[in-house]
Amino acid sequence: MSVKNKTGYIDAKRVYGTQMVNGLSLTGTKQEYDEVSAIQNLTLGSALKVDERVYHYARAGGALVAPCTYRLQVNGDIQSPVTWGMALAAPGIALGASSCNVTHGNYGLPVATSVAANELVGGWIEIWGAANAFMWRRITSNTASVLGNPATLTITVDRPFNIAVVAGAGVVALHRNDYFNVVMGGSVPAIVGYESAVGITPIPVPINNFFWLQTFGPCFIASQLGNPGAVINFRDVYYGAAGTIIDKLAAEGAGANIGPQRIGYISGASTNGDGNNDVNLQLAPF
Repeated sequence: MSVKNKTGYIDAKRVYGTQMVNGLSLTGTKQEYDEVSAIQNLTLGSALKVDERVYHYARAGGALVAPCTYRLQVNGDIQSPVTWGMALAAPGIALGASSCNVTHGNYGLPVATSVAANELVGGWIEIWGAANAFMWRRITSNTASVLGNPATLTITVDRPFNIAVVAGAGVVALHRNDYFNVVMGGSVPAIVGYESAVGITPIPVPINNFFWLQTFGPCFIASQLGNPGAVINFRDVYYGAAGTIIDKLAAEGAGANIGPQRIGYISGASTNGDGNNDVNLQLAPF
């Protein structure tokens, strides 16, 4: 059954065999978990359940090519003072309002940056007011800015603002949806950064196309330093290099005070010296 919601989109709770979509349907077009679409059919982050597996709707920020189907993908957005996390000058924000204007500011980049209409939908806005007053809201729409023109974006959020921000007394930062810029594992360090796994694609995906990214449930993931589970009692698996996985022993031995990202655990039995790459992924259960 589908019903109109207050934004004018369709709230979809549709069952396709064992599949259930929970999200905002933009086109009403069915997209299977192993299909790629050049057109966005659902909002980013929408969830799809297939048997024990869970997928989230995502956009390929770069081409996802072999060995993408057995190596993890990552969110390529860097939140730092020189990218999307840049604190931007904020005009005044009225108490109870659901939208605000944000000075474009090029997002900290050396050249003006284009932002498409609704590119930020499903992402977040953080707002700092006076005396440490803070708000965190999901973005439901945004206006466009082509190469910094106009100089301001109008951001609409999911819940009214519960504090007022006086003009000139607050700053904001914009955060895109975690599934907007999905790239191959190992891509981010090439531009001097670090990365976290967001899931694994079941199929290759061309750049800027939309697909279902597996975030939970059974899958196969290539190992970096010998198969996990080859050492007794080491069952958790961690994000390794370029989308691979490592076991707890390798994670702890990676260097002093290193805390790799845990992504799940080995789903089957294994013997000492002979590991197992069948993984129960545990990144986003729904």
